[in-house]
Amino acid sequence: YRVYAGLLIVIAVGCIFLSLRNVVSNMKSLMLNQIEFGLDKALAKGGGLLAIVIGILITFSVQSSSITTSILVPIVGSGILSIENAFPITLGANIGTTITAVLASFAVDNIAGLTIALHHVYFNLLGVLLVYPIKAIRNIPIRLATKLSVITAKRKYIAVVYVLVTFLLIPLLGVVLFN
Repeated sequence: YRVYAGLLIVIAVGCIFLSLRNVVSNMKSLMLNQIEFGLDKALAKGGGLLAIVIGILITFSVQSSSITTSILVPIVGSGILSIENAFPITLGANIGTTITAVLASFAVDNIAGLTIALHHVYFNLLGVLLVYPIKAIRNIPIRLATKLSVITAKRKYIAVVYVLVTFLLIPLLGVVLFN
Protein backbone atom coordinates (compact mmCIF):
# COMPACT_ATOMS: atom_id res chain seq x y z
CA TYR A 1 0.00 0.00 0.00
CA ARG A 2 2.89 2.37 0.63
CA VAL A 3 3.98 2.08 -2.99
CA TYR A 4 0.47 2.93 -4.15
CA ALA A 5 0.25 5.82 -1.69
CA GLY A 6 3.59 7.19 -2.90
CA LEU A 7 2.54 6.79 -6.51
CA LEU A 8 -0.75 8.53 -5.78
CA ILE A 9 1.08 11.45 -4.17
CA VAL A 10 3.39 11.79 -7.18
CA ILE A 11 0.41 11.71 -9.56
CA ALA A 12 -1.52 14.23 -7.44
CA VAL A 13 1.42 16.65 -7.30
CA GLY A 14 1.90 16.24 -11.04
CA CYS A 15 -1.77 17.03 -11.62
CA ILE A 16 -1.49 20.13 -9.44
CA PHE A 17 1.50 21.41 -11.42
CA LEU A 18 -0.18 20.59 -14.73
CA SER A 19 -3.35 22.37 -13.63
CA LEU A 20 -1.40 25.39 -12.43
CA ARG A 21 0.47 25.56 -15.74
CA ASN A 22 -2.79 25.40 -17.68
CA VAL A 23 -4.47 28.03 -15.50
CA VAL A 24 -1.49 30.36 -15.90
CA SER A 25 -1.44 29.79 -19.66
CA ASN A 26 -5.16 30.44 -20.01
CA MET A 27 -5.11 33.47 -17.74
CA LYS A 28 -2.17 34.91 -19.66
CA SER A 29 -3.96 34.66 -22.99
CA LEU A 30 -7.18 36.02 -21.47
CA MET A 31 -5.46 38.92 -19.73
CA LEU A 32 -3.23 39.84 -22.66
CA ASN A 33 -6.26 40.33 -24.87
CA GLN A 34 -7.94 42.55 -22.27
CA ILE A 35 -4.85 44.57 -21.40
CA GLU A 36 -4.02 45.37 -25.00
CA PHE A 37 -7.23 47.42 -25.15
CA GLY A 38 -5.98 50.21 -22.95
CA LEU A 39 -6.15 48.70 -19.49
CA ASP A 40 -2.92 50.48 -18.56
CA LYS A 41 -4.55 53.85 -19.27
CA ALA A 42 -7.73 52.92 -17.43
CA LEU A 43 -5.78 51.77 -14.37
CA ALA A 44 -3.81 55.01 -14.32
CA LYS A 45 -7.07 57.00 -14.12
CA GLY A 46 -8.35 55.02 -11.15
CA GLY A 47 -5.63 56.27 -8.81
CA GLY A 48 -4.70 52.69 -8.00
CA LEU A 49 -7.96 51.72 -6.31
CA LEU A 50 -9.31 50.10 -9.47
CA ALA A 51 -6.06 48.19 -9.92
CA ILE A 52 -6.19 46.95 -6.32
CA VAL A 53 -9.77 45.76 -6.82
CA ILE A 54 -8.76 44.03 -10.07
CA GLY A 55 -5.92 42.28 -8.24
CA ILE A 56 -8.33 41.13 -5.54
CA LEU A 57 -10.87 39.85 -8.08
CA ILE A 58 -8.35 38.03 -10.27
CA THR A 59 -6.73 36.39 -7.26
CA PHE A 60 -10.09 35.46 -5.78
CA SER A 61 -11.19 33.90 -9.08
CA VAL A 62 -8.02 31.82 -9.55
CA GLN A 63 -7.41 31.36 -5.78
CA SER A 64 -3.71 32.12 -6.08
CA SER A 65 -1.74 35.35 -5.83
CA SER A 66 1.17 33.52 -7.46
CA ILE A 67 -0.85 33.09 -10.64
CA THR A 68 -1.83 36.76 -10.65
CA THR A 69 1.75 37.84 -10.09
CA SER A 70 3.18 35.42 -12.64
CA ILE A 71 0.75 36.81 -15.21
CA LEU A 72 1.88 40.37 -14.44
CA VAL A 73 5.61 39.72 -14.88
CA PRO A 74 5.59 39.06 -18.66
CA ILE A 75 2.92 41.73 -19.21
CA VAL A 76 5.07 44.36 -17.51
CA GLY A 77 8.22 42.98 -19.15
CA SER A 78 6.67 43.34 -22.60
CA GLY A 79 5.64 46.92 -21.87
CA ILE A 80 1.89 46.34 -22.11
CA LEU A 81 1.38 47.37 -18.48
CA SER A 82 3.52 49.84 -16.55
CA ILE A 83 5.18 48.86 -13.31
CA GLU A 84 3.32 51.71 -11.58
CA ASN A 85 -0.02 50.11 -12.51
CA ALA A 86 1.12 46.54 -11.86
CA PHE A 87 2.12 47.35 -8.28
CA PRO A 88 -1.43 48.03 -7.00
CA ILE A 89 -2.64 44.87 -8.77
CA THR A 90 0.01 42.96 -6.82
CA LEU A 91 -1.14 44.58 -3.59
CA GLY A 92 -4.71 43.60 -4.46
CA ALA A 93 -3.52 40.06 -5.14
CA ASN A 94 -2.06 39.94 -1.64
CA ILE A 95 -5.45 40.91 -0.23
CA GLY A 96 -7.30 38.54 -2.56
CA THR A 97 -5.28 35.55 -1.46
CA THR A 98 -6.59 35.99 2.08
CA ILE A 99 -10.17 35.44 0.94
CA THR A 100 -9.40 31.76 0.29
CA ALA A 101 -8.43 31.30 3.94
CA VAL A 102 -11.63 33.02 5.08
CA LEU A 103 -13.74 30.74 2.87
CA ALA A 104 -11.85 27.67 4.09
CA SER A 105 -12.40 28.72 7.69
CA PHE A 106 -16.18 28.57 7.15
CA ALA A 107 -15.87 24.89 6.27
CA VAL A 108 -14.47 24.09 9.72
CA ASP A 109 -16.59 24.40 12.83
CA ASN A 110 -13.89 26.24 14.77
CA ILE A 111 -13.88 29.94 15.62
CA ALA A 112 -10.07 29.97 15.91
CA GLY A 113 -9.71 29.27 12.17
CA LEU A 114 -11.99 32.16 11.26
CA THR A 115 -10.18 34.44 13.71
CA ILE A 116 -6.80 33.63 12.18
CA ALA A 117 -8.16 34.04 8.63
CA LEU A 118 -9.66 37.44 9.45
CA HIS A 119 -6.41 38.56 11.05
CA HIS A 120 -4.68 37.57 7.81
CA VAL A 121 -7.13 39.81 5.91
CA TYR A 122 -6.63 42.70 8.35
CA PHE A 123 -2.84 42.35 8.25
CA ASN A 124 -2.75 42.54 4.45
CA LEU A 125 -5.29 45.38 4.34
CA LEU A 126 -3.26 47.32 6.89
CA GLY A 127 -0.11 46.76 4.84
CA VAL A 128 -1.79 48.16 1.73
CA LEU A 129 -3.24 51.10 3.68
CA LEU A 130 0.21 51.92 5.09
CA VAL A 131 2.14 51.56 1.84
CA TYR A 132 -0.06 52.63 -1.05
CA PRO A 133 -1.61 56.00 -0.09
CA ILE A 134 1.76 57.66 0.66
CA LYS A 135 3.42 58.29 -2.70
CA ALA A 136 6.96 58.45 -1.28
CA ILE A 137 6.56 55.01 0.31
CA ARG A 138 4.65 53.59 -2.67
CA ASN A 139 7.44 54.61 -5.05
CA ILE A 140 10.20 52.79 -3.11
CA PRO A 141 9.43 49.26 -4.42
CA ILE A 142 8.62 50.67 -7.86
CA ARG A 143 11.99 52.45 -8.09
CA LEU A 144 13.85 49.40 -6.76
CA ALA A 145 12.14 47.12 -9.29
CA THR A 146 12.87 49.55 -12.12
CA LYS A 147 16.55 49.82 -11.17
CA LEU A 148 16.85 46.04 -10.82
CA SER A 149 15.29 45.54 -14.26
CA VAL A 150 17.78 47.95 -15.84
CA ILE A 151 20.70 46.18 -14.16
CA THR A 152 19.51 42.67 -15.07
CA ALA A 153 18.85 43.71 -18.67
CA LYS A 154 22.54 44.57 -18.98
CA ARG A 155 23.92 41.69 -16.89
CA LYS A 156 21.74 38.57 -16.95
CA TYR A 157 23.67 36.77 -14.19
CA ILE A 158 22.55 39.43 -11.69
CA ALA A 159 18.99 38.04 -11.89
CA VAL A 160 20.23 34.58 -10.91
CA VAL A 161 22.35 35.99 -8.08
CA TYR A 162 19.39 38.08 -6.85
CA VAL A 163 17.05 35.07 -6.77
CA LEU A 164 19.64 32.86 -5.04
CA VAL A 165 20.47 35.47 -2.40
CA THR A 166 16.86 36.55 -1.78
CA PHE A 167 15.15 33.17 -1.74
CA LEU A 168 17.93 30.82 -0.64
CA LEU A 169 20.84 32.52 1.13
CA ILE A 170 18.91 35.01 3.31
CA PRO A 171 16.32 32.45 4.54
CA LEU A 172 19.09 29.89 5.13
CA LEU A 173 21.05 32.48 7.08
CA GLY A 174 17.95 33.19 9.17
CA VAL A 175 17.51 29.50 9.94
CA VAL A 176 21.16 29.12 10.93
CA LEU A 177 21.20 32.25 13.10
CA PHE A 178 17.93 31.64 14.93
CA ASN A 179 18.18 27.89 15.54
